[in-house]
Amino acid sequence: METRDALSQILRSLRLSSGLISRGRFSEPWAVHTGQNTSAIFHGVVEGGCTARRDQDVDAVTLAPGELVVFTRGDAHTVSDGSGARPVPIAGLPARTVGGLSEVTHGGQGPTSRVLCGRFSLDHAATTLEDLLPPVIVIRRRQTGMVEWLDTTLELIAFELDHRRQGSDEILTRLTDILFVQVLRAHALSLAPGQGGWLGSVHDPRIAQALAQVHEAPDRAWTAERLARQVGMSRSAFHARFAELVGETPSRYLTRWRMRVAMDLMRSQDLSTLELAERVGYSSEDSFSRAFRRINGLSPSAWRRARNT
Repeated sequence: METRDALSQILRSLRLSSGLISRGRFSEPWAVHTGQNTSAIFHGVVEGGCTARRDQDVDAVTLAPGELVVFTRGDAHTVSDGSGARPVPIAGLPARTVGGLSEVTHGGQGPTSRVLCGRFSLDHAATTLEDLLPPVIVIRRRQTGMVEWLDTTLELIAFELDHRRQGSDEILTRLTDILFVQVLRAHALSLAPGQGGWLGSVHDPRIAQALAQVHEAPDRAWTAERLARQVGMSRSAFHARFAELVGETPSRYLTRWRMRVAMDLMRSQDLSTLELAERVGYSSEDSFSRAFRRINGLSPSAWRRARNT
């Protein structure tokens, strides 16, 4: 049986979204502060260097050219040259629009650093980056195999920004998506089995294929046995491998995923309990309500009331 690219297949089912926010040209001494964001925020160094620190952290991370930091919760943070300069809110700095992207120039008369800033998110409310990643991820040049792709991707983004032509917008979108996938892949491959939720499945394309099918069609009558057949494994081998890589049994993951999809639907649509049940693979309101209460501690109707109060 032919299996497809594991990480790409799962990300496709979760509606990967990314984009550039701005690029900065900062001359020493300099320090800028960014407030809380709803998406993960990344900073990649193209030239020079910087330090980056979340407001709640004591220590900062130091980045060289071709290195990148991701604040996966979008936490407020400061990026600077490390000199102790007083941070200035970046939202209050004058910016010009160059090729459709905000460009900020700030600092003194010293050496200049160029830093790209962008956002990452999964636009499917049933999962978030908080489920998958630690609050801060740093990708270093010295990590095995990282320098080639990270350097190249950041340089390509910077080049495309400096040489805007027909098709640049689409190229930049694709490059930023690639950057996100590369970061997730680098982190996923560093995980031990059972860590990272579904990210751990990238070690096995068959398990990833099963997860992607659950994500794409939670309303199907899935069972561990049916998923195992779908990916060409015995039930026992599938159950053991799934639990090893994902950190929970197939049935537990399936139920939890369906309940999160149901909450997503309740946030966005006015559906009856029966309609919700059918949309996430349950044949009766009772079975759906029991599963919902088991996962969330409340019935669907109580959850709605609590959310609306």
